[in-house]
Amino acid sequence: MISPPLDPRLAAAASFARAGAVIADIGTDHAYLPISLLLAGRAPFAVASDVNEGPLLRAKANAEKYGVAGKMRFVRADGLCGLEPERDRVGDICICGMGGELIARIVGASDYTRRPDVRLILQPMSSPEELRRFLCAAGFVILEERLCRAAGKIYTAMNCAWDGVVREFTPAELLLGCANIEKKEPLFRDFAGEWLARLATQIAGRRAGGLNTAAEEGLRDEIIRILEVTP
Repeated sequence: MISPPLDPRLAAAASFARAGAVIADIGTDHAYLPISLLLAGRAPFAVASDVNEGPLLRAKANAEKYGVAGKMRFVRADGLCGLEPERDRVGDICICGMGGELIARIVGASDYTRRPDVRLILQPMSSPEELRRFLCAAGFVILEERLCRAAGKIYTAMNCAWDGVVREFTPAELLLGCANIEKKEPLFRDFAGEWLARLATQIAGRRAGGLNTAAEEGLRDEIIRILEVTP
């Protein structure tokens, strides 16, 4: 059967799913991500959760449509609270399409995310730097990131695990992601350029208001230095 369409953000997230791992899709909405992984044979079972009943009804309808309802469990839950991931031996937890601060709250509220054998597949729509700040301070390692362009904007998907090691990143590393800086994939220059444009606007606005711009200028200069050594 043909899989449901995944936009570039969800496709980037799906690429991190481990073969044979049970998937939990938090804030599932239409459930296209777990349905696609089930149809591809990458996941044997999936749990789809959402805080609202409407998205869960859509998820159930789509699971029936694509013939995988028997391989899914649907739970109305706020984040991982009430999800009972131990029950299904969830291995990969997907949290996509939310703000970075909300994702951080969901991850931080559950002890299950701190199991070394669990992977977190995260795709923030905003504030990726705040999500990275939380992860590095809370003992999570970002194993890999993948950039994608969707609806004219560049987003990142993250593959993370808990190892208990607290890390410190520079402001530019928090903003761009160490994994993205190291990999320097084709979209990286455009990704960094978007942040430079935002910083230019912030600097101009603060200068117009007579405010100090040292922090913004320091971040801008750090990004420029990173780009200077990027092929």
